[in-house]
Amino acid sequence: MAVKAVEIFKNFVQAWNSEDYEKFASFFKDDLVYEDVPSGRVCNNIKELITFSKSLHVDFPDHKWEIISTFSDGNKIASETIWSGTFTHSTDPKVAVTGKHASARGVSITEILNGKIYRNRDYYDGLSLQQQLGMMPEMKPRELM
Repeated sequence: MAVKAVEIFKNFVQAWNSEDYEKFASFFKDDLVYEDVPSGRVCNNIKELITFSKSLHVDFPDHKWEIISTFSDGNKIASETIWSGTFTHSTDPKVAVTGKHASARGVSITEILNGKIYRNRDYYDGLSLQQQLGMMPEMKPRELM
């Protein structure tokens, strides 16, 4: 099952990157829970997840989710990833477009049940991402004493 689980995750990411939403949806159970932990975004069904993915593709049209490494223990997968994109549009009227490019290293924890993804949690440094995009001021590390 471990090899198949990793393959499911890799194929899902490929469908996400290519905006193939029909294929994308085929990797998920109907009662999925997908969490983008730093943003607080939780998707509880495929429609919500596709809406979330589409908004990222609109706001960051060049965005890419790259898998660096994956490992699994049965139906649970941990993946080291890098997300990158240029913020050229905002689907949220309260957020100003900066036109800046950013990238963030992260980890996805994914659980598979009966050959479908039913839980996913994405973790990354949201503050660093906002700083790179010009949404938050850069903070310099304190000098060592």
